[in-house]
Amino acid sequence: MIKTLFIVLSLVSAKIEKHDFKLAHYELSRNNDELRLHIRVDRFDFLKAVSMCSQNQELSNCMSNYLRRHFSLTFNGVKKEYKYVTHEIDKDFIELDYTLGLFTQEVKEINVYNDVLLEQDEDQENIIVSRFHDRKRSFRLNKTRFETTIKY
Repeated sequence: MIKTLFIVLSLVSAKIEKHDFKLAHYELSRNNDELRLHIRVDRFDFLKAVSMCSQNQELSNCMSNYLRRHFSLTFNGVKKEYKYVTHEIDKDFIELDYTLGLFTQEVKEINVYNDVLLEQDEDQENIIVSRFHDRKRSFRLNKTRFETTIKY
């Protein structure tokens, strides 16, 4: 009995250790009249995704180009382009900051398209958090749902 229990517990712990939870976090906010985007994504997976970039390009350009192909935002029906501000790379994550420019209108609707890293791992989850009008809204995007509309 003890031997069987040990084997079962060993198998369960091995499965837990092998589980590789794939999660990225995207936060949309406003700083005065400027829209901001902050991204926190797995370092290994994201660098692998941008590795096909030309060796002549800087890493910040490679990351931005990849995001433009896989992530888009529309505010009140107006597609917003994002401009690179900065990034930090640590042992596990890459954090990127972008500005989406001035936006003086009241935010009523945000359309999000996000299939970042889904070509690499079908278990990838992309969490979108928007903070406008003193309200926080969160949505989970993945391989079956890679678009959403956030209404205020």
